[in-house]
Parts: sequence; C-alpha cells; structure tokens
Amino acid sequence: MWTTASVMVLIICSTGKIHQFYAKLAIITTKQDIQVGEEILLLCKASGEGDMTWHKDGEEIDVEGRVSQVDETSSKLHINKASLQDAGRYICKCEFESGHIDEAQTLLFIYEGPSFGNTTSYHEFLEGTDGVVPCLVSGQPVVDVVWLRDKQEISINSERRVWQKDNTLFIGTVKREDAGTYVCQAQIRGRQIFRLLSVSVVINAPPKVHLKEEVKKVMAGPQANESLLCLVDGIPKPNITWTM
Repeated sequence: MWTTASVMVLIICSTGKIHQFYAKLAIITTKQDIQVGEEILLLCKASGEGDMTWHKDGEEIDVEGRVSQVDETSSKLHINKASLQDAGRYICKCEFESGHIDEAQTLLFIYEGPSFGNTTSYHEFLEGTDGVVPCLVSGQPVVDVVWLRDKQEISINSERRVWQKDNTLFIGTVKREDAGTYVCQAQIRGRQIFRLLSVSVVINAPPKVHLKEEVKKVMAGPQANESLLCLVDGIPKPNITWTM
C-alpha cells in the first residue's frame, strides 16, 4: 500500500529557462489494519536525497530502535509487536537538498480480537420453556454483535426472539422449529474484521402416548390374533415397552 505526496521544484538553468520536476514521497506498508502483537513495518521512500523524520499524531518519533535510515532516499519505522496505543496517523517528513519540505502520511488501525472466550456452542431446551443462548464476546476498540439464522439477521425484539443488550439470544417458549444452528457474528466496529461462532440448539419434547382405543373388548379364542395401536411422540425418539 502506497501513500504518496509530491512537491514541485523549480530550477533555473544558465540559459534562464525554468525547468520543473516533482520530488515524490511515499509511505509503503502491507496493510493498515493490524492486530495486537503483529509486526508493523513502514517504509518511507523519496525520489531524491533528503533528511527524513517520522511523526505520530503530530509528535516526532525518536524512540531508539524504531526509526532507522535505510539509505539516502528511504527510512523505515519498525514496531516489533503492535499495541492498541500504536494506532494513529503516521507522517514521514523529508527536507530535500533543494530546501523544500514535503510529507506523506498513513493511518494505522490497531485492534484486538474479536474472541468468543468460553462461549458454549451447544444448548438443549425442553419444549415450552424459555431458551437463553449467551455469546461471550471480547475485543477492542469496540465489537458489535448480531445473531444470524439461515444467513439472515435475527431482528431485535422480534415476535419471539429477543436479542438482549448483553449479546444473549432469548427464545421465549421454545418450539420444535426453533431447533437448529444459530450464528453469533462479532465484528470490529467500522472495519471488515469479524468472526463467526456456530451454536447448536436442540429442543427436547417429553413423550406423549396416544392409544387408538383406550378400552377394547375382545372375544377371541386362544388361536386368534388381536392388536392394539400405541402412538408415541417425543424428542428424542422414546423407547416403547408394554406391560400387563
């Protein structure tokens, strides 16, 4: 990534003619969004020789070991491990041999996370109860959280699902159709930096037994066959036994 600036220099030749050229200055960096702990390397490159200095948020950087002159036309700024305090506007200034001063600048964004910590990714609820699905998110500077299902965002204060302020998904009076995979999306505010956590929700339903005929009189001999139909419903699938 290049951030460039230029200044026009006028030269008057012995013939009295005026010639002009542009002294160019550029900051080269691989990226501007940097995670805490990563390396920062900025290279300031000029089209001509000059004296270069680095500045951050208006103050000159003079920390030993961070700034070094590469050659007569370039200087580098190196930070071994980025911290949140390293975020800001960096400016490279160059005073060319002609006496003209120019600068180039770049803005670095430092972030931490997002992370889901010890968030549980599997929940079971009994049909008819309320389901509470937390999403424990950390990160800096600010992390926004949304819940998704089937790639669609779950609206806050929807009919039965309430996305609470603490990033918890509340499902009131859960039904069988509420079972499935939900996604907690955590995104650094204002940046395309995000992580996704899939959370499985299982709905259990207690067994219900329905006999097709509660009372049945059978008049049959010992060799005759008769059947009773027992309809059973429940999640997970119940085991069925008969007793007399």
